Amino acid sequence: MSGPCLQLALFISCLFFVTDASSVAVIIRSQQNEYHNRMALEKKAELDEQIKLHSLNAEVILMHREWPIEGGWVIVPLFPDISRKYAAKYDWVMFIEDITNVDLKRLIEEVLPKHDPEKAMYFGSCLYDNEISIIHHFAFYDGKVREFKYPDFHAGWVMSKTLVRKVAEDYDLETKKSDFQIDVQHEIAMFLDKNQGVKMTCVKDLCGSKTNNKCVTSLDYHFPYCGDHIGLDDIHISVKTTKIFHTNRVQVVKDTWGKYVKNIIYYSNITDPSVPTIDCGVPNTERGHCGKMEAIILDAYNNDKLKEFPWLVIADDDSIIGLSSLVKLLNCYNPKIPIVLGERYGFGLNAGYGYGYITGGGSMVMSRGAVDAWVKHGCKCPSNDTPDDMFLGQCFSYTIGIPVTHSPRFHQARPQDYSDGYRGNLKPVSFHKHWEVDPMKVYQEWFADDDDATFGIKMPEPTQAPEPIPVPIPPTPTEKPYRDEL
Repeated sequence: MSGPCLQLALFISCLFFVTDASSVAVIIRSQQNEYHNRMALEKKAELDEQIKLHSLNAEVILMHREWPIEGGWVIVPLFPDISRKYAAKYDWVMFIEDITNVDLKRLIEEVLPKHDPEKAMYFGSCLYDNEISIIHHFAFYDGKVREFKYPDFHAGWVMSKTLVRKVAEDYDLETKKSDFQIDVQHEIAMFLDKNQGVKMTCVKDLCGSKTNNKCVTSLDYHFPYCGDHIGLDDIHISVKTTKIFHTNRVQVVKDTWGKYVKNIIYYSNITDPSVPTIDCGVPNTERGHCGKMEAIILDAYNNDKLKEFPWLVIADDDSIIGLSSLVKLLNCYNPKIPIVLGERYGFGLNAGYGYGYITGGGSMVMSRGAVDAWVKHGCKCPSNDTPDDMFLGQCFSYTIGIPVTHSPRFHQARPQDYSDGYRGNLKPVSFHKHWEVDPMKVYQEWFADDDDATFGIKMPEPTQAPEPIPVPIPPTPTEKPYRDEL
């Protein structure tokens, strides 16, 4: 081929490459709650503006609007519809959270072309566990736990159109059954590995809160500023306990975060003035504790001293809470509407019939609107030992019709039960359990400084001493006013 012809061929080849750029459907894992709906709409508007500005072949979808079902939260039940609507139109499907920042232009021009959408694959920022974890069903107890990689949802993750189609074709309710959904990002990776034989591809271009100039995704570690209309004194904190834990677990609460809380009540099975606790009228049970939770909610509803609090926090006696973080977070929500907030788990969601619930150990937060809704809709525990957190979620999903609201800043387990990368993404609100961990050290490491700076005893600012006022010296007396006793 002659020189001019070769140059023309190269020009046409380059032109084809540029115009045939990668395409992507971006699905925001949004939530129905008022605050999160607003966050998702703002994120969509921001991404839509990038698409328009750079003429990108992309589309942004809000999960809670496109698929207004609870099972959408765990993603798996959505694959058939995602495949039908988007796998034919776009090379890639990307999932992000409502707090994930994305540079779509760089994603489409620099990252996606490195991978082949015709292959069954998915990629993102890889997480791995340092040890077997209860939140991952103690998977890989054979010692290979660090070898298994799963996506960091906060950083975003991307599936090829081919993999989306394969999952959709193989989808059926029987093979996707899983009673409990705990950590969806880990469970998605396990699902794709088991059912499709596809392991995650790790890339450094998608990032969490620790970023560099190569990152096309990121997020902010700290809390957004939502105002300061809610303070610690606007929160009623209830602690579920029982007699055998009054001198150990409860004492830890009192020595750490509990010492800052004016509006705190310890609900027990006996009245113990030394704590003090109150007898909530429900006998202690080995598990479940629904009766005790219900007594707390009814007290918050009926007690004249408690019914005016905008927020109710139901904590375990081994919950470890950062109060400064909690207050900052609650300023983002409207307590007048029904909200049940915390770390979201699910039951039966993969099969499309279940519900989400806020796991109790990280603490369950109820707005005043939620407390009122519980009572007015006639929610009532089937038994004292019914799982309290699950029944609370079931009541709000099935009876009240409002799903629980997830915040990844709450944690059902200990810090070491979470991947280093995941734990470092967002400033936490809570952890849970005293098992094989020093709860005092956990509180000191994660929460003590902020709580002390926000709620600790403030010493008065030093002021300059006033100038001394001169006092005239009295004349020396001529006689002693007292007798010398020596």
